[in-house]
Amino acid sequence: MHLSLPEDSRLGPGEALRPVRIPGSKSITNRALLLAALAPGASRLRGGLEAEDTRWMRQALKGLGFPLEAQAGAWRVQGGRRPRAEAPLWLGASGTTLRFLLPWLALAAEGPIRLEGDPRLFERPLDPLLDPLQALGARWFPEGAGAWLHPAPVPPRRLDLRVDARLSSQFLSGLALAAAGLPEPSLLSWTGAASPSYLALTTQWLRHFGCEAGLEPGRWRIPGGALAPRDLELPGDWSGAAAFLAAAAATGRSLRLGPLDPGDAQGDRAMGAILEAAGCQTRWVEPQVLEVSGQLQRGLDADLTDCPDLGPVLAALAALAPGPSELRGLHTLPHKECDRLDASAELVRWLGGQAEVIGDHTLRIAPGVPPPGRAPFDPRNDHRMAFAAALGGLRWGGDLRDPHCVAKTFPDFWNAWRGMLGC
Repeated sequence: MHLSLPEDSRLGPGEALRPVRIPGSKSITNRALLLAALAPGASRLRGGLEAEDTRWMRQALKGLGFPLEAQAGAWRVQGGRRPRAEAPLWLGASGTTLRFLLPWLALAAEGPIRLEGDPRLFERPLDPLLDPLQALGARWFPEGAGAWLHPAPVPPRRLDLRVDARLSSQFLSGLALAAAGLPEPSLLSWTGAASPSYLALTTQWLRHFGCEAGLEPGRWRIPGGALAPRDLELPGDWSGAAAFLAAAAATGRSLRLGPLDPGDAQGDRAMGAILEAAGCQTRWVEPQVLEVSGQLQRGLDADLTDCPDLGPVLAALAALAPGPSELRGLHTLPHKECDRLDASAELVRWLGGQAEVIGDHTLRIAPGVPPPGRAPFDPRNDHRMAFAAALGGLRWGGDLRDPHCVAKTFPDFWNAWRGMLGC
């Protein structure tokens, strides 16, 4: 695929970019689907993300015996039973699906369960999640492109666990979701949780389903037996919005997009503040429609500890900025769908910039001009690297391998991108 502002763009000089409708959030959709399965009764979820990662979650819940059907633009989930699988569950490359399901199945499943997926899924860290589950009696047997999970012989009534969450907050979120389905109150504690904003997001959605979880520094109290079915509208995805917001900043053209919730706990909501710090303006023109305007006036200076998924898009934007940039808090990026820290540095160099990786947590970037005749950029089968390459291509063009990897979280990305550009 060729990346550039297409010749058939209908945008005039300085004209605003066309409005963009953002799909539902993967992070929220997969949390809500699992909570709907845990809550006894029928839940109805509207506005959920239709993409590979959420499809694997829905198919896994069906494979575990939970009725789940589409009705009038919503998903109806009948929850409240113990999970049981008669066949292997395919999880694709979805880290949230594996890390959210695994604690629940380890503590509550009726009989062993075979989990399968893309090889990279099982290469990503799991030991900090498996260790406390195995201490409770669960067993994990890697085999081929997957593993057998043997649940704890006796389902616990509560959890009191200390977890190493330095590599991923998903370990804690998965345990908290499972704990909400137990009959008695649980306590989770930790030091050094990665991306702590996602813990706030999980707390927000536990509460949406009736579980008044209490999140404190280093400690999470999860009431038991409180989950109830709900009829809910799921919000748009701040992660999916990032490349579009960055396109406005890179081109200096205003853009309106939504639906986005200004009170959402998604960490990637920080994108607006990061752009404002670099000279752009943002404002809410409607309750769920955000407008960004104004071109970048300086390089980016941001700590992404709470929002590491913004790293690739912000690295590409930094390569287009009028000055040097520094992005910090990136220590989880090597453990994502690909090594996003290395891939982001490669993308900056592909865009003609200089990229210096400092340890496993910082990326310093200076903009430049790419040489002619570059080879196509390889996003390494990572949707967020493809989003970032699309942004860089607005100025410098180039070709992209495997554009279809965006299907993981945003299948209609390229149509939305062309629509924004007036093509």
